[in-house]
Amino acid sequence: MKAVIIEQFGASNVMKLVEQPTPTPADDEVLVRVKAASVNPVDIQTRRGDYQSIVALPARLGVDCAGIIEKVGKDVDGLHVGDEVFYVPRLLENEGSYATHHVEKASIVARKPKSISFEQAATLPLAAGTAWECLMERGRLKAGDKVLIHGGAGGVGVYAIQIAKFFGAHVVTTAGLHNKEFVAKLGADVSYDYRQASLYEDLRRDYASGFDIILDTVGQKTIENSLSLLAASGRLVSIVDMSEPQNLINGWQVNAEIHFVFTTQSAKRLTELAKVVDAGGVKPIIERVMKLSEIVSAHDLIETGNRKGKIAISVD
Repeated sequence: MKAVIIEQFGASNVMKLVEQPTPTPADDEVLVRVKAASVNPVDIQTRRGDYQSIVALPARLGVDCAGIIEKVGKDVDGLHVGDEVFYVPRLLENEGSYATHHVEKASIVARKPKSISFEQAATLPLAAGTAWECLMERGRLKAGDKVLIHGGAGGVGVYAIQIAKFFGAHVVTTAGLHNKEFVAKLGADVSYDYRQASLYEDLRRDYASGFDIILDTVGQKTIENSLSLLAASGRLVSIVDMSEPQNLINGWQVNAEIHFVFTTQSAKRLTELAKVVDAGGVKPIIERVMKLSEIVSAHDLIETGNRKGKIAISVD
């Protein structure tokens, strides 16, 4: 098999495409012939050494996978050779979807949506799965909820908007003015320019009764500034691992719930997401498709910023 590895932490050129033995699945695992992967910020962070205290070298990269099962362990139920699947590998433990083959625990592997390609499916597990976990599991979203999504044009935000809209929420988001039409097409009912100094005053004025769920994909002082926008017993969910101190006093008076999410792996979650995708409620947002041999260029593009959609990696 071919796989992308790093033998040292650093810039994109530390990645190498090498030949390795094709692994054999354990009793509770499946071997997947990878058809597509995608590039995520965590790949950049791992490669440059942000997690070097827990990532052993040489290391494999890639945390979104879509492919076809080639072998199943003897204890695996419900998955079979030939099944088309998608999943998030165990983060910081069993990454490696930048490869022609990957072995993973069957318990976190789900059948991919039938209506989309492997390249489209490979852009969903981490970003859309995180949005689902934040809104549906932590936020307990229901029809009629008022939802505020900070960073609606970002990698998780684009799926959070679609999920919230599909399940009947009133969706408000923050985004740059240049993305106003983009987030509206995704399903945002209202968008606010995040650069406006009066952003929080405007939101407080326009939504005086508060938001049932607020999703923070931005960081900095977003938690502190957003707590006063919550409705009674509202839920604020953040995916940003920033250590900047926050004043949480405004959450006390509304009995706020605050959730910090480092996403978990779940076949059940992805199965539910696949149903929504096949129903037309969530559409993959892809900027371009590149080859596995172009992985260095793909990382360079991500690091330049200003992306609108995921970069999918087609694996021949």
